Amino acid sequence: MLSQVIKGYLYKYSHLTLFKMGLFILVVVSLFFTYQNIQVINALHTGAANSVNIDPNIIETPYRTVRDAILSSPYQATVLFLPILSALILATDYQFGEDEFSSLICANWKIRLFSQIFSIIAISITTTFTLFLLNALLLKFMLVSKLQSILSIGLMLDVFIRIVAFTITLNLLSLLLVKITKRSIPSLIVIVLLLVFSLSGILRAISPILDNLLPLIGAKSFAFGRIEANQTTQVYGAILLLFETFLTTICLFYLEKIKWGKKNEKPIA
Repeated sequence: MLSQVIKGYLYKYSHLTLFKMGLFILVVVSLFFTYQNIQVINALHTGAANSVNIDPNIIETPYRTVRDAILSSPYQATVLFLPILSALILATDYQFGEDEFSSLICANWKIRLFSQIFSIIAISITTTFTLFLLNALLLKFMLVSKLQSILSIGLMLDVFIRIVAFTITLNLLSLLLVKITKRSIPSLIVIVLLLVFSLSGILRAISPILDNLLPLIGAKSFAFGRIEANQTTQVYGAILLLFETFLTTICLFYLEKIKWGKKNEKPIA
């Protein structure tokens, strides 16, 4: 039963026109940013910074440059935009009574919820891998030769795992928001507000402690593999992502337990 329900959710989400269009946009945006990054990096490392109006003083070490190039485009696409796409496709479960219909097909809410969690994680990882692979291929063929030699499977795997950790955390948060609101728009508003708080530094001015609880801030050093300015440690970032993933999962099960317990008018074990 579990495998059948998982296949059902995977088939539904991956065949939605909304998902296909969103994935296409993500690929286009990711490729565009990758191309722009490569042009800037090549200009900086060939002494042609003036041709792209870049200050040559900002040049980093070759290793850091390559690592950031591997990270930047897939990170931007999957961390900033994929949670929004996930909220949109997950909200379709509450259109036209599909959630109620799913409960008739599979009465066990735990199986349904686990299947949803598994499906959104699988789709998130697959999407991240697709964008990551396209980015890596462009870097391999378009970077200047002295930087291409730094590209390695070990380095790319390290960066990929870190991006996936972010992706899973944020997309499970999208699932939780959709479960709470049962609508796409309120969920999108919350996601966008989190992005605004993370990128603008507004919360930092109010409370640095709360600011460091945001995954995009508290785990930034974990993503980039180094500590800068007043950032937290990489270990803190990794633990923060694990804790928030665990907490979100617990909230999902608790929320569903309350929901279906009330509908059945009896406690659920």
